[in-house]
Amino acid sequence: MNFSHELIVPETGFPFKLFIFEGGGGNYYREKHWHRSIEIFAVCSGELEFHIDNRKWHLTPGNFMIVNSNEVHSVDSPLPNETIVLQIPLKLFEDYFTGEQFIWFSHEPGRRDERFMELIRELYGTYGRKACGYDLKMKSLFYQIMYLLVKDYRLMEVDDASVRKNKNLNKLSAITSYMKENYTGDLSLDEVARVFDYSPNYLSRMFRKYAGLTFKSYVQSIRLGYAVKDLDSGRYSITEVALRNGFSGSRALARAFQKKYGMLPSEYSSYVKEETHVLIQRRVRD
Repeated sequence: MNFSHELIVPETGFPFKLFIFEGGGGNYYREKHWHRSIEIFAVCSGELEFHIDNRKWHLTPGNFMIVNSNEVHSVDSPLPNETIVLQIPLKLFEDYFTGEQFIWFSHEPGRRDERFMELIRELYGTYGRKACGYDLKMKSLFYQIMYLLVKDYRLMEVDDASVRKNKNLNKLSAITSYMKENYTGDLSLDEVARVFDYSPNYLSRMFRKYAGLTFKSYVQSIRLGYAVKDLDSGRYSITEVALRNGFSGSRALARAFQKKYGMLPSEYSSYVKEETHVLIQRRVRD
């Protein structure tokens, strides 16, 4: 299993990040991942399937899912949908922690679901219109949402195992953030263990237990993710893409790319060029 850590950056001028879910077109699957921020998926139309640990939730219009900090989850979007996503940095809840950097919200329906969805929709609508004073209204709506979260959805009693897992994923989040910032350089197990003052064996076990994969596989996953972005841009040769993203050369990139995506980088690059050409032709005709 491949669990990745996602780094979330708030909107400029606001203490949160707000956007429409990228899987709105359907035929989309977001692999298992986690992040320190609290994340809310509010389905306005269509449907989604959420997988958290060993449970599955089917969301329909009017439903929402609260994803807790460091909670490993995946999203399946086989059909078109419109889903608003609100991401809130964990530090905004620090006055309500029930343990060491810990707060936990229920996934089950609450008494105020209709009001909660109404606020989410109004928040996004205000963001889209950007009328005079919209920033003040957005902050007002956002803090009403925060109020409902801590009042109606916060769990006061959480088992010790969840607290321990959260604490270890907090440590792993710091490590994976460092790896994403330094993925082009030396990211050997020994070097990263030295930076964080762990033994290589301990760090290796941490990745296997809490990320569900080896340290080496995680490094390769990061590098492949950035390599795909470079191939999408069309600005670099395959060899340049490889060297820019920490691979020893084009052959190493090709092996890793083929294993994960089922095609060679050159095949993917040709596909991107073809899709871009078709899009340009459509715009010319329109």
